[in-house]
Amino acid sequence: MKVTRRNTRFTLASTSMVAALTISGNALAMDKIPEEDGLSGFVLLGASYTDFASNMIEGSDAGDVGTDRIDSYTESPGSEHTVGGFFTGELKYTFAETRTQLFLGNTLEDLVRYDFAFQGGIRQEVSDKGTLSGSILFSGFPTNIWADPYLTGEDREDTERDSSGGRLGWSSVMGTALEVNLSHRKQDIDDERSGESIPSLTVEEIEQLSREGDQITFDASYKFGLAPGQAFIPKIRYNNFDLDGAAMSRERFDLELAYALQTPRYSLVSTISYAKSNHDGMNPIYDKTEKVDTYGLSFTGFYHQPFDLKGWSAMASLAGATADSNIDFYDADIAKFTLGMMYRF
Repeated sequence: MKVTRRNTRFTLASTSMVAALTISGNALAMDKIPEEDGLSGFVLLGASYTDFASNMIEGSDAGDVGTDRIDSYTESPGSEHTVGGFFTGELKYTFAETRTQLFLGNTLEDLVRYDFAFQGGIRQEVSDKGTLSGSILFSGFPTNIWADPYLTGEDREDTERDSSGGRLGWSSVMGTALEVNLSHRKQDIDDERSGESIPSLTVEEIEQLSREGDQITFDASYKFGLAPGQAFIPKIRYNNFDLDGAAMSRERFDLELAYALQTPRYSLVSTISYAKSNHDGMNPIYDKTEKVDTYGLSFTGFYHQPFDLKGWSAMASLAGATADSNIDFYDADIAKFTLGMMYRF
């Protein structure tokens, strides 16, 4: 595998594969509505080192992780090394008497799952029945992908991929430790030209490679308490990518198991995950239907009030995942190490 290195630059901690490195945010129990009116939230800033391999992703407007030129559309991707900074957070306003909360930003629960979709919405605590939420999802920082990822022998052009939609959630369902979420997103690509550089493909076959369309996601998790401050959190997730191209459309099933340890001084979460994807139609380039197995492992720790800094927590995270496709071109890998400081108010 060819390895190239890029210069250090300021980058946001968002790539397509990091979504596979899931950590159960509700394990940290940081999403409860406060008992007093007013503003609250968090900001997180830091730096990360990423080793990333994908033939489909260019990066973001703040940094590149992809290779501009490839020599073959049948080989696995080479890897890229990047170092960069990031900054994110969430702003909330609570109406304590009605147990209502408005929010905008990236929730801590999504952040530790490496899901960098921004959202704005409302949470409502309903007595002992749990907390309901509804939000609008949007791409705070669109991902850059290759307009035609199969172009060989010359530099490929990048284009933006945006997503928008909504999410409904219910935590502490009927007073239990169950949490469920349902979301829908519309995926748009500014300049979708997949396969246009391959002269043997017909117009109909090129259409089978389109990556635009809809994504529906449902997940459910349950927190099993162990000793004080310890828990296991299994999670299942179903994703349906109903895209314009049948070769790109797919169903994906995810299984995740997280272990969480929380003390007044530090919080630790470790996660192991597996996902299986089955595509709907035969890929006209490779004459086979794609299947992908994805494996992930991650460790994240927060050290609270370092140097007696009230409200601050130091954060460190190590995560890795590999997506093994039966079509080598679609293989992908990521290894990521992150250091940061979080301030909660």
